[in-house]
Amino acid sequence: MRVVRVLATAALSSLAIGVGATAVHADPQPTLTVSPSPARPGSPVTLSLNGGCDASTVTASSGAFTGSVTLTASSTTGIYRGTATIRRDARAGTHTVNISCPNGSPSTFTFTVARSSTPSPTPTRGARGGLGGSVSGMDATKVAAGAGLVTLAAAGGTLALRRRAKH
Repeated sequence: MRVVRVLATAALSSLAIGVGATAVHADPQPTLTVSPSPARPGSPVTLSLNGGCDASTVTASSGAFTGSVTLTASSTTGIYRGTATIRRDARAGTHTVNISCPNGSPSTFTFTVARSSTPSPTPTRGARGGLGGSVSGMDATKVAAGAGLVTLAAAGGTLALRRRAKH
């Protein structure tokens, strides 16, 4: 009976030590933060990677970025940071970011791109229409001459109608 207790205690002790050792040596699960979230097409975003790598730089790539981004590790916090630009034609929805660490395993994360908030162009002035540019400015002499011609035509038309009415 005593041998069974000793063997059981030894087995449970080695199991507890083995589980604790794997927990101590396991790398923390990396996390990626994209800010602002959701991202807007054509705007810059800040990428922050925490954990998962112990190199000096990490590469992040996504189909929504204008190109690959190098994330640099902070010497004090161990957080990798970099800035990416979202493509202007990136579709709204969820996109993936692939993280490549030189001495670690690759990781994949997701982030959201919002609909484009590009406003439609609004006119600032009315269209230049009218006489097609034949009149460039107002001249008092020309206006008076035009008014005189209109008055003369009206008087002539009235006289012609009165003469016709008498006959």
